[in-house]
Amino acid sequence: MGLYSSPTFKNAFSEFFLKMQEDGLDAAKKSWEVSLYKSAVKGTSTDLFEKMIDFYSELGFVSKKKHEAVLKENEELKKENAFLRGIVQNMNLRVFEDGSKNIQETWKDTVDKQMEISKDIAKNFFDLFKK
Repeated sequence: MGLYSSPTFKNAFSEFFLKMQEDGLDAAKKSWEVSLYKSAVKGTSTDLFEKMIDFYSELGFVSKKKHEAVLKENEELKKENAFLRGIVQNMNLRVFEDGSKNIQETWKDTVDKQMEISKDIAKNFFDLFKK
């Protein structure tokens, strides 16, 4: 905490941390080698910064690069989910259409058979009275 209260150290760490978020740890290390803060902040190395970044990571902070990657993946998954929902809805619609056609045909066949049976019964009934 004593180091972080130093404005020079705070600015150096902020610069390193932002570079790490934007371009990754390796790029931040290379940037630190040519940074103006390197000579101003004596006795510190990128190891200390990495430990501080690990501390932030354990608290749940993630780099901007990872955050953007997760957002991109989330958008792709949303598109894929919408596509899959559309397919499932079309399949359900086809199943319902086919099922309703089958029920309609079965109902028509049943009514036709009932009509034939009713005609046969009526015919037999009239034949009985004719005799």
